[in-house]
Amino acid sequence: MRIHTSAVIAPEARIAEDVRIGPHVLIEGAVEIGAGSIIGPNAVLTGRVRLGTKNKVGAGVILGTDPQDLSFDPGTDSGVWIGDGNTLREYVTVHRATVAGNDTTIGHHNFLMVGVHLAHDVRMGSHCVVANNVLLAGHVQFGDHVMVGGGSVFHQFMRVGDGVMIRGLSAFGKDVPPFCVAAGINRVNGLNVIGLRRSGRSAEERAELKRAFELLYRGGLNVSQALEKSREHEWTGAARNFFGFVAAAHKRGIVAYSSADAEE
Repeated sequence: MRIHTSAVIAPEARIAEDVRIGPHVLIEGAVEIGAGSIIGPNAVLTGRVRLGTKNKVGAGVILGTDPQDLSFDPGTDSGVWIGDGNTLREYVTVHRATVAGNDTTIGHHNFLMVGVHLAHDVRMGSHCVVANNVLLAGHVQFGDHVMVGGGSVFHQFMRVGDGVMIRGLSAFGKDVPPFCVAAGINRVNGLNVIGLRRSGRSAEERAELKRAFELLYRGGLNVSQALEKSREHEWTGAARNFFGFVAAAHKRGIVAYSSADAEE
């Protein structure tokens, strides 16, 4: 273990032997840091924060502080859970959950760039790439392999499905179905064709997903009618995931379609 002499570390913290901790780091409370991790200068990890192995925490990152919720009780037993192989660049902030026993969670092998903020109770999947200054409000859920352009914002209690690509400076308060390209304000432009190919999806699976997208967004039906129509087919793989996500949409519903700059 290599710990800079200026770091302040609580005695109850559990830190793997090969972890590197930079200058002026503050680790307070029952923090756990897994093997092969690096904690950059001026980082703050506080409370019930658990990091897996081989995580890179950049300068000025803050993990585990109280949520920005006026009704929050600071005595709540909640925390932050982070998996393996993640990179959190400079000034990323991740707040702890609001509900006792819960964690704000980040999966595995995600790359969060400078200034990304994850509010309380966010649940992020794995293999996501989130560019600078992206803001996730409380209870936002990301699937796996989500890519987000810089400066985008996400309203509380919304979901982003697997394989979604979001352009920079976008804003969302409604759910974004899996495998789509989304941009602007609550708009989807088409399927993430490039992402589907890179992920190794077969031509048959991509074609089925295109039929699902056409039924939902270009079939002249509202969402309820499209879901009813979809039940006449036996969908597989990505298309089944697509309609399952739409059927479970929150009260605000899903984003609308806009043909501008479609990616199909």
